[in-house]
Formats: sequence, structure tokens, C-alpha cells
Amino acid sequence: MPIEHSDPIWVLNSESLDHYCQRWLQLDAIALDTEFIRTDTFYPIPGLIQVGTRDKVFLIDPLSIQDWSSFGWVLQSESVVKVLHACGEDLEVFNILTGCLPVALLDTQLAAAYAGLGHSLSYQNLLKTLLKVDLPKDATRSDWLQRPLTEAQISYATLDVVHLLEAYELLLEKLEGKPQLQWLKEDCDALLTSPLFPIPNEIWKDVKRAWQLRPQQLAVLQNICEYREMEARKSNTPRNRIIPKGCLWPIARYMPDNMRSLSSIQDMKPKTLRKYGEVILNLVRQAKDSPEADYPDQLPAPLPKAARNYNKLIKAWVHHKSDELDMPVELLFPGKMSNALLRQWQSSGRFSIPESIKGWRQQVIAEPLILALKEYKEDQR
Repeated sequence: MPIEHSDPIWVLNSESLDHYCQRWLQLDAIALDTEFIRTDTFYPIPGLIQVGTRDKVFLIDPLSIQDWSSFGWVLQSESVVKVLHACGEDLEVFNILTGCLPVALLDTQLAAAYAGLGHSLSYQNLLKTLLKVDLPKDATRSDWLQRPLTEAQISYATLDVVHLLEAYELLLEKLEGKPQLQWLKEDCDALLTSPLFPIPNEIWKDVKRAWQLRPQQLAVLQNICEYREMEARKSNTPRNRIIPKGCLWPIARYMPDNMRSLSSIQDMKPKTLRKYGEVILNLVRQAKDSPEADYPDQLPAPLPKAARNYNKLIKAWVHHKSDELDMPVELLFPGKMSNALLRQWQSSGRFSIPESIKGWRQQVIAEPLILALKEYKEDQR
């Protein structure tokens, strides 16, 4: 039976947190969620941490806790499964508070996809599907740093974990005895090995239309993107308040050398110009003056027309496999993996498994898919 959510236990000091962490370490699983504010900062500001057990809900106030070491022990315990839903930003919050990430992690959004319930299922829809529970979401964007919290906020925060362990157990039942359960664990482990933030000197590669730029322009783009990322982290300011995203490509394309030229750049704001204009011009100048040998390599253009037929075949094959396994296409073989496979073919002239495709997808998807592509290639001769 689901626990009652009307009377959560507040954890308001380090001693109380230590006490309850000792209890949580004896359990096989706990539900976790976080509430935070990120309107004016690069990093999330923790506003509340929710812990759910099978009979209680605990609300930890991060504004009044000084020592998080015992909570870090819980997060690092291999014997306690940490159950979260769509945990990406929650991981950032835990890292800020404790300096570590939760091992033995299970994300119920991923689990729902593996169980055939749909891709990127919201927590609301997960509970509706599994438990016939309708969850209100009216406090989502409220101020989690205000004190005291309102009754609506407390109810909302409590409901975010009160049914989570029950949903987790039902999802495990659906996956029991299937290979998808091991695949799910692989993907959850991968969440913990992926960097929380992008590598600063590689961000330029993801800028739209970067492939159109020459190596010298790419050197400018790399400089601008790296500075923007590092300054955002250092000053704890959203990236777009340093340099708006829409300015990145035009700055690299036109390489302005004075304030007037810089001010004409698309999406350039007067505030950005005043605060960072001279810095941007200096970054452009440094990149232009750097040796050609230091310029980044030009990015490959979009895949050629010849790749379209292969891409259609990949999509058809993956859709068929999706139906067979009752798993979403987006989870089974994301578009970036198809692109990596075709890029490998484009550069080498043959189909092989890119290094970026690892784990269960390599054996279950990539290997048989490549055989199908090779057979198709032979048939076209």
C-alpha cells in the first residue's frame, strides 16, 4: 500500500540528518528527488531534498544543513538502490551538496522506456499509467528558497517521492527475466560516468552550422565557446548572460575587430557589449593571430546524398527492432548513433562499429545492423 503523504518528517540540522542516514543505510532502496532554483545562476541552488522510504517521506532543508557527509555515504552505498525519475539535474544538486553522485542508481523514466511505456515519460504520466494516480504539478516553478514553504509546496514535494518506490517495484516486475533489465542497469551506470557539464574546449563542435566555417573561424569559435563556458561557471551566471547563444556562430563567421562591428552581430545585446565586448574582441584577435597549425580541423559537412538510402535502411531496421523488443526507437538506437555509423562509413568506405557505440547496443543493435547494411550494399552492386 502507498504511504500517506500528509505528514512528512522534516530534517532541519546535521545531527538529524546523520540519524536518519544511519536508518536509510539499512534499507534496500530509497526514493530521491530535489527542488532547486536556477533562474539567475549557472549551477542549481538546492531548495529541498526529498527522501522516500516504504513508510515515510523526509524533507531535508539544505538551507539549514552544514554537514552533508552522512548523506554522501548513503549516496555512495552500493547496497541501497537510489530511485529517481529523470535524474539529470538532480545529479548536479547532489554533486553540489556532497561532492559525489548516487551509485546503484535507477532512473524510472529510463525503466519505463525499457518496459515499453514510452520515451521520456513524465512522472505524472508514469504514475497515471502504473498506479492510476493523478499528480498535481501546480508548484513546479515556485520559489523553493522561500521560508516557510507553503502547504502547496510541501504537498507537491512530498508527492514527488511518495509513490516512487511503488512505481519502481512495478517496473522491476515488468522487466524481471528480460534482457532489458540488464540493459537498463548499464544505461543507469552510464549516467554516472558521463560528465555533468560539457568539456569546455569541445563545445564549439556542437554549434549549429559550425561545419560551414573555415579553420581560422573555428579557432575563433573555440575561443569564444570555451571562454563563455568557463566564465559562466566561474561567475555562476547562465551562459546566455555571458554571450547569447545566437552570437556564437556570427562572431566566428565575421570575426569582428572593433566594437561597432561587434555591435552589429545578430543577437548581440547592449549589456553583453558593455560587459564583455573588449574580452570578445581580444578572444577573436588571439584566435586570428594563433599559428595555423593550432587551428581546429574543419568539421565534416552534412552527410552526402549517397548516405540517404543507408539512413532510410537504418531507420526501417531500427523501427522493426523497436517493435520486436517493445522499446522506443529513441532509446534503442538514438539518431546520434546512426549518424556516427554513417560518418564511419563516409570516412572509411566500409561499415564498422564506431567507438561511441558501446555496451549492449553494440551486440544487440550495431552488429546485426551492420550485417544488414553490408548485405544491402552487396545487393546494390
